[in-house]
Order: sequence, then structure tokens, then C-alpha cells
Amino acid sequence: MLYSAKLLDLIPDSLLPTDNRFEIPVLRLEAQPEFVELPVLCYGEQQRSKDMHGQGILHFYTDDYRFRSIYDHPEKILRHNPGAIVEPNFSLFNETPLAFGLQSIYKKRWISRIMQDQGIPVFVDLNVANKWYELNLVGVPNGYGAFATRGYSERMAALEYEYELASRVADGNLRFFLVYGGGKDVRDWCMKHRCAYYITPTITIKNRIKAIEQMKANTVAVSSLESSLPIKANASEENLFEQQIMNNPEL
Repeated sequence: MLYSAKLLDLIPDSLLPTDNRFEIPVLRLEAQPEFVELPVLCYGEQQRSKDMHGQGILHFYTDDYRFRSIYDHPEKILRHNPGAIVEPNFSLFNETPLAFGLQSIYKKRWISRIMQDQGIPVFVDLNVANKWYELNLVGVPNGYGAFATRGYSERMAALEYEYELASRVADGNLRFFLVYGGGKDVRDWCMKHRCAYYITPTITIKNRIKAIEQMKANTVAVSSLESSLPIKANASEENLFEQQIMNNPEL
């Protein structure tokens, strides 16, 4: 979907439908993603003028300062024209005061509902500290089936619990559980869980390609290294994203 410059200036700072005492906006069940589509790009790592042409997923698993302004200017997301987004991941730690954290949850859900109303489907973000697991789901209706989180090899128990949370909310309708990064342990976990998709960070793939090309330039043997990587030594920008999403279709 393409947006005109005029439309991009018309997103108001408005109250949105809610179903809870905190007045956090509620997401629309009919505006969930239908696909897990390439490419999966990180907001702030692309040029501001980057047009995704209505395809792929835009996520916010990066430093907060890169996307803090999108609450005041959600049109910045529309300018990228993604096929879907993962909710903005405002950092929520166990030490974060309750009032401050609720504001962050309000912002992420307000932005997400605005995007849904503009025709962009949303994956619910689950990557928060355990203090926030329940409050982070305020405004997510029962039966919602598209979720995402950040993977860490040292937080496998948290990953398992977030998957259980997603399954509980989906109430038998879990369709997508995206896990962004985390390495081999997280990737192997995704291969064993239904609806789980492992997303290799773009920067990781690019760095591997650069390393292989550098080895070639230095005439260093790379055959053993190539076999251990989920990309080919002749990978290029054209096929970079073909290797980015991994899941087990038999589950």
C-alpha cells in the first residue's frame, strides 16, 4: 500500500478504542498478519527513504533512541511502507517504575492500532522483563495469533514462557511466533516448536558475507567455514534475505 505525502501528515494524536481500565488501545483481530514475509528489516538501520513496497516486516529490536520519536510522528513508519510491523519494543526492565512502564505499553499499543487502522498488520511484541508479562498483554484481544520476541541464548526459559503466553492468548489459534536472533540454541528451539520462526538479523548475515569475501580476498581456505554457515559463500545483496527466515514446516 502506498501513502501520499498529504495522508502522512494527517495522523492525529487521538484517543483509540479500549477495553481496559488503563485506557490502553485494543488491537483489531481482523488486522493480523497473513504471512511471514521477507525481508525482515530493523527500523533505524535503513535509510529514512527506504521503501519496502508493501512487503516484508519492519521491527524495532534495537536501541530505543532510534525509534523514540515515532509516537509523536507515526508517519515515519508509513514512509517505509512495510507489509507488516512488529510492535515497537520500548525497553521494559524489572526496575522500570510501574507508571513509566504503563506509559510505554500505551505508546506501543497506540502506535500499533494506528498502523492497523492504516492497513498495516501487527505482530505483538513479547520481549519484556518478567515483571511486565501480564501488563504487556493489556489491549491484546483473546484469539490474537501473531507474536514476536527477541531471542537470547542466555534466556531460553524466558523464550519458552513467552511462547506459552502467546499460545494462551491465541487460544488455539497461534499462527506466528517470530524470534529475532539469538544464535544456534534459539534457532534449534524454533525448529522444535509449532508456528515458531527464527529470524536471522540482517546485520549478522551481512557481516558473514563480508567475512567470507575478505577471506577470499586473502586467499584463505573457506570451505569448512562455508559448511557451518546458513548462507553461501557467493551470497549477494540480491539473495541476502532468502536465508533470513527459518522454521520447521512439518510441525
